[in-house]
Amino acid sequence: MKTLFAVAAFVLATSASAGTVNFSNYTHQDLTGSGANFDDVYTLNLSTDTWVGGLLTTGTLLAGQPAIDIRSVVFRQLGTQADWIQTVAVNWDVADYGIEKWALGTTQLAAGQWQLEVIGTSYADKTANGYTASVELPEPGGVALAALALAGAGLASARRRKA
Repeated sequence: MKTLFAVAAFVLATSASAGTVNFSNYTHQDLTGSGANFDDVYTLNLSTDTWVGGLLTTGTLLAGQPAIDIRSVVFRQLGTQADWIQTVAVNWDVADYGIEKWALGTTQLAAGQWQLEVIGTSYADKTANGYTASVELPEPGGVALAALALAGAGLASARRRKA
């Protein structure tokens, strides 16, 4: 029975997600040959304090590799910020193209309006180069249900030890 509760709690905890919010921009183009800087800002409204995680990946809608250098990805709200970490980098001193990845580990954001800011440089002379950022948001009811299942597993374990 203890194993059954543990499995149920694990399934509920890992499935407690409201889904993914995606932000993307594939319109960056460099007409100068020297790189075109960009600073994209998106808004995310949270009704309650929420744990979030995210992944940003550069790409192209055309065949081949992207030529987009992301320099910074950050969530900001009234002086508070949550920085994303670059997990896959390209050495732009020696490469003309490549895929970059940035990640936001599970982080609690306070309720309110947050801005996602993506700063970088496009080295692509064609459009259709850019990125997609995905932010995972939990479903509040699912998180509560997972907490209840974990509490039930703990109670069952405690009763079993007493018996």
